[in-house]
Amino acid sequence: MFRLPLVLLLGAALPAQALTFQTRMEDVQWSVEGDKFECRLSQRVDGYGEAVFIRRAGERPMFQLSAWSELMRPGAAQLYNDPPPWRPDARVQPLGQGTVQSGTTVMRLPWEQAGQMLAGLSRGLQPTILQGSLSDAGQQVRVVVSSVGYPQAWKDFQACADGLLPMNIDQISRTAIGFPSGGAVLDARARQMLDVALEYIKADPQVSRIELDGHSDNVGDRLSNRELSRQRVLAVQAYLVERGVDEDMISIRFHGERYPVANNNTREGREKNRRVTLRLERS
Repeated sequence: MFRLPLVLLLGAALPAQALTFQTRMEDVQWSVEGDKFECRLSQRVDGYGEAVFIRRAGERPMFQLSAWSELMRPGAAQLYNDPPPWRPDARVQPLGQGTVQSGTTVMRLPWEQAGQMLAGLSRGLQPTILQGSLSDAGQQVRVVVSSVGYPQAWKDFQACADGLLPMNIDQISRTAIGFPSGGAVLDARARQMLDVALEYIKADPQVSRIELDGHSDNVGDRLSNRELSRQRVLAVQAYLVERGVDEDMISIRFHGERYPVANNNTREGREKNRRVTLRLERS
């Protein structure tokens, strides 16, 4: 069966059927806000809500669309970078699909699509979301993010991003402090990872508790491995306390070889199992 390209389908559908939300050119305003943990580049879309690019510490930007009222039907929406009227030479750039959800936060897009949107804005294109109306099955809702004023907004966003911490709290909690041999000595890599965690702990006053869990591989007897995991967790605790962390914030546990994360039958697996995990809790 012959199918029209997505670009032609979109172009054919828009003039007669799409209810378009877009801030007038002279009213477009970008806002950049942030701290060491997160930066936000946002634009209010008149009559609809807000489009935001969010960059968390240690991550690439993602896109989020919020709405003041539910106008789009939940489900798959079409995404594309649309040329503004003053760019007749440019072509529509399809970006695939995104999922519209019920509620205030209508859509979240990962870096792959958010990055394409940002690249389109830098070329003067306008990221656009197209989805059927919730109240009228024959109508489509079109939300357009304007590229007006974007170059300066991007510079401000980049300046904010330059001040972000190396990692966010979720990444730190997924990171294991490894031990390359059967000992309990912190090597350069382990100290570097702990220094990143320390930077976050000192920057976030809401961190109220630090949980350390020590582990080992299965080489040797269980009693010796349990003691080895204890020594490892104590080494990490001492490193944190020596650098200003209140010892009362830290709780420790040691498990020996009981909870492997990889196969102990391989060298690579044993290396992954010789670890201390660090988890931060916020009040």
